[in-house]
Amino acid sequence: MQSVIKASKYFTAFLTVMFFVSGCASTGNSNSRLNSLNTQLNEIVSDNECTASFQCKVLEVGARACGGPSKYIVYSTLKTKQEDAEAIANNISAIEKEQNSSLAECLPVIPVQSLCLAKQCQIIDIQ
Repeated sequence: MQSVIKASKYFTAFLTVMFFVSGCASTGNSNSRLNSLNTQLNEIVSDNECTASFQCKVLEVGARACGGPSKYIVYSTLKTKQEDAEAIANNISAIEKEQNSSLAECLPVIPVQSLCLAKQCQIIDIQ
């Protein structure tokens, strides 16, 4: 009987370790994917050339645990396809929603506007 109890304890310990290890692996994969998507987004929105302010767009990116985006980016539709930027931003938001587990990161993220100034889309803080 004691050998069964001992085996049961070892099996429970094994399952606990496997649970935590598998959680770490999936978090690592999510973080890797998130980093890759953020790099892609930064690359496609890096050229903010514009000729008029209507070409400058603000995009909400990510998801905070307490609601709202984790950041805003400004890009130019003259150089970036809106659908491409939105698709990547939506993927980033989905991963961040999965990762949100606490309200620890709920500092305010101030909304921004964009304008074409000196032929570049620029962030204008709303205050």
